[in-house]
Amino acid sequence: MIGEPRDPQARAWVPWILVVLAFGVHFWGLYTPSPPDAGALSFPGLDKLAHVVLFAVPTWALVKVVPKAWMAVVPMLVHVPVSEIVQATVLSGTRGGEWLDALADVVGIAVGWWTAVRTDPVLGDVEATE
Repeated sequence: MIGEPRDPQARAWVPWILVVLAFGVHFWGLYTPSPPDAGALSFPGLDKLAHVVLFAVPTWALVKVVPKAWMAVVPMLVHVPVSEIVQATVLSGTRGGEWLDALADVVGIAVGWWTAVRTDPVLGDVEATE
């Protein structure tokens, strides 16, 4: 793998730093009371694309560090309804929970899982599965 240390024990914490950073952005993006305005860069569907990315990146990072991919996918799937319920209730003044957002979240989880599995020789190299 790219960036793989020669000594397997060396820098084993680096992937976990990526997980922490990914989840930091994930939680900020989902739970900030007032998300940033895209202004002139805004386009229809930007919110849904943001949901896909906010779930794809942490799922990808988590799949890379846990022993089994389902250990990343299941908690992320559980977090989908939780995030929408929190947005609809706790942040109801500025945010709202939508089932289309939840669908985008699930798509993001699938994209993150698929990307991690298809690009990791241990999890399932493209050549090995075809």
